[in-house]
Amino acid sequence: MFIYDKSIRLLDSTLTLDARNYSEACCISHAHTDHIRSHRRVFATAPTIEFMKRRLRNVQATAVNFNAPFGFDGYRITFLPAGHILGAAQILVERDGQRLLYSGDFKLGESATAEALQVATCDLLIMECTFGHPRYQFPPRQEIIARVCDWAQATLRHGAVPIIFTYVLGKSQEIMKILSDNGFALSVHHSILRLAKIYEKFGCQFGDVVLHRRSAPMENRILIMPSSARRTRQIEKIANKRTLYLSGWAIDAGAKFRFGVDEALPLSDHADYPGLIEYARRVNPQKIFTTHGPADFARHLRALGYQAEPLISKVQKELF
Repeated sequence: MFIYDKSIRLLDSTLTLDARNYSEACCISHAHTDHIRSHRRVFATAPTIEFMKRRLRNVQATAVNFNAPFGFDGYRITFLPAGHILGAAQILVERDGQRLLYSGDFKLGESATAEALQVATCDLLIMECTFGHPRYQFPPRQEIIARVCDWAQATLRHGAVPIIFTYVLGKSQEIMKILSDNGFALSVHHSILRLAKIYEKFGCQFGDVVLHRRSAPMENRILIMPSSARRTRQIEKIANKRTLYLSGWAIDAGAKFRFGVDEALPLSDHADYPGLIEYARRVNPQKIFTTHGPADFARHLRALGYQAEPLISKVQKELF
């Protein structure tokens, strides 16, 4: 049902899924930079298209609503919410009674800003497995949120500037929503705020948020910055500060030292290891190909009784 040679392409079709190379036609699951590029034709959700227009030039895209199938080269294509970031989609492909599900990046649990994941069964599953190792088991979400809020409150109480570093798209807007809903005032880097405006366009409202300006006072505000800004002179010049990094990778030992921050907490927009296993159980495929994660995850799936292998370039498989 598909051929894989660096890109996933449907058999007897020009249509690809999250292709890294230029494609005549491509379904794009979400707008993180490792999943997007300009193609001749793009199919994506409306939020994903808006994000792409901010990040790329010459985006020729058709907006696809969730649970609204469309036809292409004899295939029936349906986008389903992935729970990852706003607009992120799983892509369900059907033909001749066979079903292929491409997960893209996904998360089972709650999100403050992304549509809740919708599970579909299939014959063949291509699933991302970013945190596909048993050591990646995240604490309960509410515990992490409480720790972030407690850290921010304590930092402000001591007269310091709380600075949170995280990814520009997705995690930044989620922590903005979480903190503003908990009554905190925010000062936000322009690269994050311009994408938050798209979230607002699609109904996500934030509270007391201002654009961060170097000359503006930051008293009683939490500063939200891109992860790439951690070691910049702009940050170094803020004398009285406490820094926090948000990432699923924060669960690794010594993460705060590796990231160069005072604290690191594992707030993630990906499924952790138990979430990956639970997703496979719910989808209940006959065959699984794993991608965007450790090759060993396929071995863990096989130990649980699944027929699974990593998606690598030598694989050119047709379903049944």
